[in-house]
Amino acid sequence: MALIALSGLAAAGFMRANTDYRVSSNHQAALHAFNVADAARSSFMARGRVRSDTVVYSSADGRADVWLEPLLAVDDSSTLYRLTTAGAHSSPDGLQAFRQVSSIILHKAAGFSVNAAFTAPNGLLKNGTSGDVDGHDWASLGACSVAGTEDVAGLAVPPGGFAQSGGGGNGNGNGGGGTDVPSGFAGNPAIDSTKAAMQLLTETGIDWRGLLDGSFAEADYILSSDGYPNFGTLRSDEWPLILADASDYTVGNNSSGRGTLVVQGDLTIGGNFSWDGLILVGGAIRSNGIEDVDGAAFTGLNMLLGGNPGITDLGNGNWNYHYDSCNVLNALRGIGWPVEEPGTWIEVF
Repeated sequence: MALIALSGLAAAGFMRANTDYRVSSNHQAALHAFNVADAARSSFMARGRVRSDTVVYSSADGRADVWLEPLLAVDDSSTLYRLTTAGAHSSPDGLQAFRQVSSIILHKAAGFSVNAAFTAPNGLLKNGTSGDVDGHDWASLGACSVAGTEDVAGLAVPPGGFAQSGGGGNGNGNGGGGTDVPSGFAGNPAIDSTKAAMQLLTETGIDWRGLLDGSFAEADYILSSDGYPNFGTLRSDEWPLILADASDYTVGNNSSGRGTLVVQGDLTIGGNFSWDGLILVGGAIRSNGIEDVDGAAFTGLNMLLGGNPGITDLGNGNWNYHYDSCNVLNALRGIGWPVEEPGTWIEVF
């Protein structure tokens, strides 16, 4: 009887120890799942991208799925989303744990200002009468909330910053679209040459250093390491930020796309090239091809960092730069950032 009693006590002690171990193991697995979910949430927020699909983050500790649900369009550039992150962890002894967290975020588009279809604080040379620079809004009415609400200048240059080789006219534009405006320029005004170079740049609010080093927005593609994106495989709502981290970058027949193209140095355009959105160039644009840009283009941005870029030369190509408010807005949304609304974080059971 004593042996039976001792055996019973031993069995009970073993069962309790095993139960405690299982409770501890479950707690540890659940904690790992929570850490996986929270780390993925932080990574997604740091990335600052609005995605319509589920983003998967994998690590040695497990896997997390992150997705957004649109809740409310606050204004033209801001939208409220519910951000949900589901983390999963498998322990070495086969335990499966799942934790899910959720919060409300406000995603805001980048607050850059567009003052012209083509802004060239480093000056611009136009060869001949070909080409078209138009600051009237080319966005179709109803295509987005801001379509057709405002026209901008066709070309913005500092005083004396525009020159034309051939085709007549001295290109002054009188700062307000006077009678001496060369053919191919239109907008409100057609050519604005009333502001100094640095004023043109600072009024845009473009954080050029932050775009180059990733502190303002992390590039979706860095061309020296990632190569050029295949727009045929991207979702239609994806307007990526692309960084050409080179002193001179060339685009052509296979480079058309959309989003924000950031070029650290000079940009050479040849062949057939089309772009929807923003083109931001640190140096000058040299154009000798056939290009259609619907959005806005900026050159000379390295002046913000103390650089001295050369004059932009649009060459003899057949080029068209048209201001498109919807394409600009989509590009700015693509490089915006999310902010978590205070007090909205919860764990979903």
